[in-house]
Amino acid sequence: MGLWSALSRYRTPLLILAFCLAIASTFFFGYRAGRTARHVRWQNEPIQPWMSVPFVAHVHHTHSEVLFQAIHVPPNPRDRRSIREIARAQKVPASQLIRQLQDALTAQSGKAP
Repeated sequence: MGLWSALSRYRTPLLILAFCLAIASTFFFGYRAGRTARHVRWQNEPIQPWMSVPFVAHVHHTHSEVLFQAIHVPPNPRDRRSIREIARAQKVPASQLIRQLQDALTAQSGKAP
């Protein structure tokens, strides 16, 4: 009977610990699944005028400097202007800048890592 009473004394804290671990695991793996889903969604998204150059670089796993050079803008990782705003400043259509960015991404993907 002594063993049974010792086990019942630890049963409640063990159940609470197991429950907390289950909740923590659910949040952890849920966060990872959500992050992966967002990444996959953005990776397949075509370049849009509202996107910033650093955002495009992040989504396509390239350096923003390469993309800034492709659209003839001095590289600045803190430049968060949208492609549309850069196009207005350069007085060119946003579609032209998007095409230049796509060409730079294509050239980057053709290079060996």
